[in-house]
Amino acid sequence: MVIEPHDLLKIDAKHLISHSPIPDWAIQALNVAPYVVVRRAHAPKEQIAVGIRGRARNERFGAFIPDDAFIYQIKPEDLIESTLWDKKPSPVFVSLTIASEILAKHKLVWGPGGSAGFELATGNVTVTAESDLDIILRAPDPIFIHTAAEIMDAMKSCPSRVDIQAETPAGSFSLLEYANGSATMLVKTKFGPILCENPWKIELNNPMELLKNPS
Repeated sequence: MVIEPHDLLKIDAKHLISHSPIPDWAIQALNVAPYVVVRRAHAPKEQIAVGIRGRARNERFGAFIPDDAFIYQIKPEDLIESTLWDKKPSPVFVSLTIASEILAKHKLVWGPGGSAGFELATGNVTVTAESDLDIILRAPDPIFIHTAAEIMDAMKSCPSRVDIQAETPAGSFSLLEYANGSATMLVKTKFGPILCENPWKIELNNPMELLKNPS
């Protein structure tokens, strides 16, 4: 299975590779839930860029692991079975039910990311009453702007704020920004953020050229 940003990997912490000391909170977090999230970052050969989540929003730590060192992989789209959250009363999971019905109408491949995805994958409670619902939308082919606008308008019925990141082969962008008809889009790539007119027409062969136009 292809490793992509937002995938969760169960690991043994002894395989972590870091060029700076790993904070105590990160070690404690891995003791509670030994999972890391795949980061959108350039990694050395035969390594995967990963991030460790702490309890607080500012507790995020980037590291690497060998590409054959994880125990198993969970993709956001593996977490869309409603029985995983149907007894969770948080506004985020109420929103997830609504969002799943909206996205099912458009037959798109998607899954929860962020705190909701982490909680569903690991069983470790990370969602709070103030959490946003992060959705990862697979978009290998162009999406009509009117479709994006219809989706985002429908998401207004969710009790939590919904952030949908559309994933193209080159990077990700905000579906809301796209739905609003922006002339240029901010696209997050593994070499950094860039501005472009069409997020489906980005060549990553020359990363230094991309970095001339960061956000």
